[in-house]
Amino acid sequence: MNIITDEKIRCVKPIGKLDANSSNDLDLALIALPENGQDIILDLSDCPYMSSAGIRILLKTNKKLQAGRNIFYIAGVVPDVFHVLEIAGLHHGLHLVTNVGAALAAIHSGRKNKPVLSEISVDHHHWIYHSTGEDKITGQLCLTNEIVGYHELGDALGFGSLSNAAAPGNGCSDFFVSLDNCSGFLPLNQSADPDFRITSDPVKTGFPVCEALSFGCHPTGSLKSSSPGQVTFSQLNNVIRYFEEDTLSKSSVILLVIANPDKNRPSLTLAVTNNEYLQELVRDNGMIHFRQLLTENTGKKDFTGITFLLAELDLSTRTNSIHDISRHLTFENILAVEPVNQETILENPFIWLFQAGNFVDARTKRLTIDIKPGFIFESHKAFLTRLLYTDSSKLVIDPLHGGFSAQTFQVASFDHEGRKMRPTVLKIANRNLITRESERCKKYALPYIFNNSAVVLGAEFYGETGALRYNFVGIGGESSQLKWLTHYYLHSDISFLEPLFDKIFLQILKPWYGQPVKKTIFPFKDHDPTFTFFPYIYQTVHDLFSVSSDEKYLNIPEKKQPILNPYWFLKHEFSRRRERGMEYFTGICHGDLNMQNILLDENMNVYLIDFSETQPRSIISDFARLEAIFLVDNAPLENDSDLADYLRFIHGFYQAGTLKDIPEINYTGKHSGKVMKNAALTLKMRKYAYDSARENPDPIPYYLALLEWVLPIVCYSSMPVAHKRLAMIVSSILCEKVMDFT
Repeated sequence: MNIITDEKIRCVKPIGKLDANSSNDLDLALIALPENGQDIILDLSDCPYMSSAGIRILLKTNKKLQAGRNIFYIAGVVPDVFHVLEIAGLHHGLHLVTNVGAALAAIHSGRKNKPVLSEISVDHHHWIYHSTGEDKITGQLCLTNEIVGYHELGDALGFGSLSNAAAPGNGCSDFFVSLDNCSGFLPLNQSADPDFRITSDPVKTGFPVCEALSFGCHPTGSLKSSSPGQVTFSQLNNVIRYFEEDTLSKSSVILLVIANPDKNRPSLTLAVTNNEYLQELVRDNGMIHFRQLLTENTGKKDFTGITFLLAELDLSTRTNSIHDISRHLTFENILAVEPVNQETILENPFIWLFQAGNFVDARTKRLTIDIKPGFIFESHKAFLTRLLYTDSSKLVIDPLHGGFSAQTFQVASFDHEGRKMRPTVLKIANRNLITRESERCKKYALPYIFNNSAVVLGAEFYGETGALRYNFVGIGGESSQLKWLTHYYLHSDISFLEPLFDKIFLQILKPWYGQPVKKTIFPFKDHDPTFTFFPYIYQTVHDLFSVSSDEKYLNIPEKKQPILNPYWFLKHEFSRRRERGMEYFTGICHGDLNMQNILLDENMNVYLIDFSETQPRSIISDFARLEAIFLVDNAPLENDSDLADYLRFIHGFYQAGTLKDIPEINYTGKHSGKVMKNAALTLKMRKYAYDSARENPDPIPYYLALLEWVLPIVCYSSMPVAHKRLAMIVSSILCEKVMDFT
C-alpha cells in the first residue's frame, strides 16, 4: 500500500488494500499530522478493501478528533468498503462524504463555528472558558400541566411530579432537574424523600411537568480551572459573573452542569444562576412555583438546582461532550439527591454552560394538535400522540366514537412542510388491549386480508395507557375520506346494503370465513361475557332492574307468565357446561365486528380496525355479533307501544329451529321500514354463518355467540333503558332455546 499525505489540506490517501499489514502505516500517517485543532480528511477513493484492522484505525482516529470537537471526514468510499462499514453499523456513525471536495467545502463553511478559548483569573484561580462556537441558546418554557418526554426537555429544571400517575393540576409536587435519560426530584413536601428516575429510552419516556426551563442538549461552552485546586460555589458564582461581563451576556439565563470529581464526595450538579434576568423571566411568564422558590433563595443562594451525590466520577477520559458524563448517572452510582449546598467545596470541577438568551413556549416547538372544542384530550394522550406522529407537524383530530373500552379518533395529519398526509385512525385504550390489538393485527389480519385492511404504523405506551396508529392500504390524496359502515347502514336502503355486505364478507373477509377448520370448541366458555369486558354484569342488572342472578325466573310486565332469568342461566348454567365441548368449524374471527370497526373510503374500499379480540374461534361468531346489533342495539323503540310491537316480531322471528330455516317476519308497528331492513341484514348474516359452517344447521353455537353480545347490553352506558329491557327478554328467549337443545 502507498500513502499520500497532503498536509496543507490535512488529507491522507491510502492506495491499495487496507488490511492487517497496511493499517499500521495508515495509523502512523494520521498520527503524523500536527495536532492543531483542525479536521482531517481520509480519502478512500483508491482503497478497494478494508479489514477489521482498518476499521479500528478509523474508529480510533474519529474518537480522537471528536474529543477536540473536530471532524474526521471519510471521502470517496467505494461500494465494497461501504458495504463493510454498513454491516458493522458504522455508515451512520462516521462522517462519510462523496469526495475530498465535499469535505473541504464542509470544513470551510464550518470554520466560523470553531471553538474559542478565553482565559481569566478570579480569586487567585486561573480559568479557561472553551466556547463551542454556538450562539446563545433559545430556551423553551413549559407553562402548562403536561407530560413531557426526556428528549423534549433536554437539560432542564422545573416543577413536576415523580409519579407518572400525577393528575394534571396536582403534578407540581416536586422540584426536578433533567439530564439526558436521568432526572432528580426534590419533593416540596418535606416529609417525602428525594429520589431519581433513569430511563432506558428517553424518547419514549416522560413525566408530568407544570413549569420548566429547558436548555436543549448542546452547551454553549465549558469552563475549567487550569491549575489544581478547590473552589466554593460563591467563588464559582464570581467566575460566572465575570464571564457575564466579559464573554457571556447579562441578558441570559445560564444553566450549569458541574462535574465535581472530589474523591471523597464526587457529585454532579445541575443549577441555574440566580440572576436578575432569570427573576424577570419567571415574573413575566407567571411561573408561580419558580417565583416562590427564587423568593425563598434571594440573598441566600447563588444557584438553584439539584446535586447528584455519586459513588465515583472519573473525568480522566472526558471530552468536551456533556453527554459523556451521563454514563455516571446509573442506579448503582447515584448515592443521593439533594439541593445545591452553597458550602460544598468543588475540587477541580469541570463545568458545562448553557447560555439561553431568550425563551419560547415549548408547545410551539412540538407537534400541534387541534381537537374539537369542548373535548378533553388529556396530557398523557397528547404525549402518546406526539410519539406516534413524529412525521407530522400538525394534526386535526376528530373524535369518532367512545367505545366500551377505547377511544378512537380520525386524524388529518400534515408533514413538516405543510402537506396533507393520508388519513389515519388513532386509538387509545389500556396497555393490554393496545398490545393485544397490535399483535393480533399483525398475526391474523395482515397475512390474510392485507390489501383491504388497516396497517398498524406503531403503538406507544405511557403507564397503563396505550395508543395505536392505523394507516390504510390504498388510501391517499387530500380528498380521501373515511366513513364508518354505520353511516351507510343509517342512510342507505337494503338494495345498496346487501351488495356492500356481500363485498365485505364474501370478498374482503373470505380468507377468514371461507377456510373453516373443524376443531373441538367449548362454546359456553368461549362466549361467556364475564370473561371479557363485563365481569360486573350481575351487579349491573341488579342495580338497573332489581334482578337477582340467583333467581331462576323473572316476572316482567311484558309477559303474563314468568320467563327464564338469562342472568341466572349465565351464572349457573354457563359455569356447569363450561367444559362441554363439541366438534364444529372454526376460523379467524374479528371478535368484536361492529359497524364502527369497518370503514370505507370514497371508492368504497373496505378497511377493518380493532383487532384486540381477533383470534380463531367458532366460525359463526362475527355474524352473530352483527345480528345483536341489527335486532337489539338498533331496534326502533320510542315508547312502550313500540316495545310491544317489536316483541311480537321478536317472538315470531326466534321460532325458527335451525340456521337454514327462514324465520317468520311479522311486524305491525310504525317502524316497518327499519325493522324490515334489520331483518333482511340479519338473514344475510345467518346465510353467511350457514355457508361458513359448511351448511351445518345447528343453531346452538350461533345462539351462544349471540348471547355473548345480547346479555351485556344492560351494561352499555349509552343504551336506552327500553333497549336494555329488550336485551334481557331476547336473552331469555335464546337461553330457553339453548336449554332445549342441550
